[in-house]
Amino acid sequence: MNQRNKRGVLLASFLTTESEDEVMTEVEKIIETLELTNNLIFLLQDTANPEKKILTYNIVPIKGRSYNQSLFTMRVHRKKQTNSLYTINALNLAVAKENNGQVGKHLKLDWEKYRNSIMLSIKGELKTIPVDVVKIFKIEEPPAADPPAE
Repeated sequence: MNQRNKRGVLLASFLTTESEDEVMTEVEKIIETLELTNNLIFLLQDTANPEKKILTYNIVPIKGRSYNQSLFTMRVHRKKQTNSLYTINALNLAVAKENNGQVGKHLKLDWEKYRNSIMLSIKGELKTIPVDVVKIFKIEEPPAADPPAE
């Protein structure tokens, strides 16, 4: 799991539950079925609807393979300075909203408006969901095998 040099993609998996057991089951599925680029999985929750949760994690993508079979999962990006998660479509909608309908790399976005939130494009509309980090799962490395006795 020491994959620090591998280029990964950030995924967000959405679930609706109050059950810590259901969250743990999904975390275990992620660990067992995907190659993570680091040892962290973040559990976020919608501040307005605490039963709506989001697991975020970085994986090594495998061409032609879907990311997560059991949950609605999508690729997202992160703006570290404001802890904002977003899809490219949502970013374009936010830029257009702030720039009279114009889009382009030359236009700036006021990221403070999106601090601690996830930005999604739903039916062509920008949806911003404020989120809190509830828990960070640190995945432990498997114990190293003992060297053979001499």
